[in-house]
Amino acid sequence: MIIGSVFLILLLQILAIRPPSVTSSPFYHNASYILQDVVKAISAKQKWDFDDVRVSKFDVGKVRFSSSLKYEFRVGLGRHHLLLRSSEQVGSWNKFRKPKSDLGSLIRQVSSLAVIHTFKLEGPFELGVDGHHQMTLSLPMNISYTGLKHILVGEGITLEVRGAQEVSLFHSSDLDLQTNGSTLFNQGTSGFWPLMQSVCMSLIPIRILGSASLVAYRSRNPDVYIENTYISGDTIELLPEKCYHGPVYRKRACPINSFRLRLSMLEKVLRSLLGRKVLQNQVSGLVKANVKTSSNIRFTIELERVVGSNITVNGTLPKWRTRPGVERDWFQIWARVEAGTLKPLMIKKSKPFIESDSVSWGNLMSNMSFTKLRSVLVPPEALTLDVKW
Repeated sequence: MIIGSVFLILLLQILAIRPPSVTSSPFYHNASYILQDVVKAISAKQKWDFDDVRVSKFDVGKVRFSSSLKYEFRVGLGRHHLLLRSSEQVGSWNKFRKPKSDLGSLIRQVSSLAVIHTFKLEGPFELGVDGHHQMTLSLPMNISYTGLKHILVGEGITLEVRGAQEVSLFHSSDLDLQTNGSTLFNQGTSGFWPLMQSVCMSLIPIRILGSASLVAYRSRNPDVYIENTYISGDTIELLPEKCYHGPVYRKRACPINSFRLRLSMLEKVLRSLLGRKVLQNQVSGLVKANVKTSSNIRFTIELERVVGSNITVNGTLPKWRTRPGVERDWFQIWARVEAGTLKPLMIKKSKPFIESDSVSWGNLMSNMSFTKLRSVLVPPEALTLDVKW
């Protein structure tokens, strides 16, 4: 009984002085879940067993974040579709002034900051917001509206959108891919529709994601009052100053300014590949364009894995070296934030650090002869004994 009590006391003392495991804290459980795809990608690249790898060190305070825009265009070519993707170069890397407590809150904050700052739309078009989000609209003469879900914008009106997360456009009529403005083709007599007659032509549907703030003004005179009317509780219409009527065909440019240059480049590529006649006959203006923000983070992480007898250690060890039991490696990661997780884009391995890298002098001497040591010439000053009485 006394021996059992002494053994229990010794066991409790050993557990008390044992350093806590890095993965035992709730923070590292949360970080390990978010970093799961990153660890899997590293394990696959290094040909490691994923079950033997764990996160040993990760500093949230050193995480840097940035955002960029990703463009996607789909053009109809008869029964086929051409897909074009492009993205802007990642800008400067930033950090929070006040470090976040955990990786989950940092990712949520980074995702909320990833918005399209400002882009312009030129009417006519129909703007809608997806999901539970709503829009706020500011007009000249200090007029504002809140809680909007749909906005019909007439010709000659420019709309600035701020704070949207994603913008998509789809048009299957006579959308012109050129960068110049609208071109009017008269096919007979024409005239003007009086004010308040808002149905001038079909509106191009544009959808945004996120609670955005909008500023509307007339393109030629920004300070002029814009006539508007409520269609329903969450839908408003901004009326154009004048409209054409009669047998008039209008070939319009893309209403989103940031899309025009890319659409023009796409048209040049199609024309060079298919020819102008084929392009005019098959494309028919079937264009679906999308732009959204992409959140990126950059950080360093240390992974630890248990090195068994059947596992090969990275690098070649001399015969006299003691085989390490644990291997730790640092990695530089560049990842994209997707649905609360991280998708690695770049993985770069740093110089590895192996535990048990240093061995005792006795173990070293037992495996190595002094005859194999290189002679070293030491200056006499280093051997001078300075004794002060």
